[in-house]
Amino acid sequence: MKKLSLLLKTLLLAVVMVALASCEKEQTNTELVQGEATLARIMDFKQQVDYYKANPAVKDGETMTLDEAIWNIEALFNLTYAYPELSYGHTVTADTVLYLPVGAGNTVLLTDLTVFYGQMYDVVRGIYQGIELDNKQFLILDVEAGVLNGGQQAIKLHSVQGSVKGTPSTPPPMPQNGPFPPGVSWYYGLDGGNSQNMFWNNKDAADTLAAVLNYWIVPKAPVNYEYIFHDIKTRNTTLDSHYDNPQTGFSDVSPRYCEFYKEYPTEEEKWMNPNQLNYYYFGERHLILNVLPNEGDDPIPSTHSVYQILIKDETVKEGLVDVKIGHKTIAHYGHIEIVGHGTVIKEDLQ
Repeated sequence: MKKLSLLLKTLLLAVVMVALASCEKEQTNTELVQGEATLARIMDFKQQVDYYKANPAVKDGETMTLDEAIWNIEALFNLTYAYPELSYGHTVTADTVLYLPVGAGNTVLLTDLTVFYGQMYDVVRGIYQGIELDNKQFLILDVEAGVLNGGQQAIKLHSVQGSVKGTPSTPPPMPQNGPFPPGVSWYYGLDGGNSQNMFWNNKDAADTLAAVLNYWIVPKAPVNYEYIFHDIKTRNTTLDSHYDNPQTGFSDVSPRYCEFYKEYPTEEEKWMNPNQLNYYYFGERHLILNVLPNEGDDPIPSTHSVYQILIKDETVKEGLVDVKIGHKTIAHYGHIEIVGHGTVIKEDLQ
């Protein structure tokens, strides 16, 4: 009877495992269909752009809404040139504004949009080529509507480029007290390095925090699949935001904010020890996952996930005196969809 009971338990476990695998496969297949449909939409827009670019004399009056236009140019540019799936150390951001003609009913001529897309490419590529970084790659472009003035729609472009560290692997379990082990302190910013003269392609504590946060909390695509991102939304903090950090423990860390901050710091206080780094890791994690997505009148949709995090240092001076130092957070969220590995053909902004 014991042998029979053991056999029944084994068979039952096998049935459950097969059922779970079947459900997981069905879910992946459904997501894959959705992702491929989105990819087809982006590629359809690319064909339109290619057609009007090759035939500039065509004036057929075809239009799309401004919202569709912004979605399309952002999605196509990032699908083609952005590499958010890589792991980055030091990052540099740049903002600029271009103007797109808009007609009646908030519509855009596809001929005008094709010209604008070419202008956008030239401007973003020029910014990218003008920034000096080791092992440089383009990370992401956020496209948003600004102010409409006399038929000219301001289009805000926020680009991010960085030093590539490689492709991140699946993170191991998180240590209870945080990812930073004892022994190494990092200068808060200004590319100040660390106490052991290690070079991890992270110039200071801000870059290091960003790299670790991206490693631990940004979702990774399953084996044989990759993600595409669209409908990008960005959230920023300021040096004086001062979000309370709910993390317990780390009683020697002050002030108790989600982000590193000091007023009139001593030189010693400009160095962040592992205890501080772990405290602010948990604070930043809470800020990015729980606070920033729900702020304001335009919350991040539930369909979106964080996919790139930047931590920037800032120093406020009065003469030669450092009045305030600290970190600011830039979190990019997007609608992530899954497609088969190798489906997307990438190009470099060279």
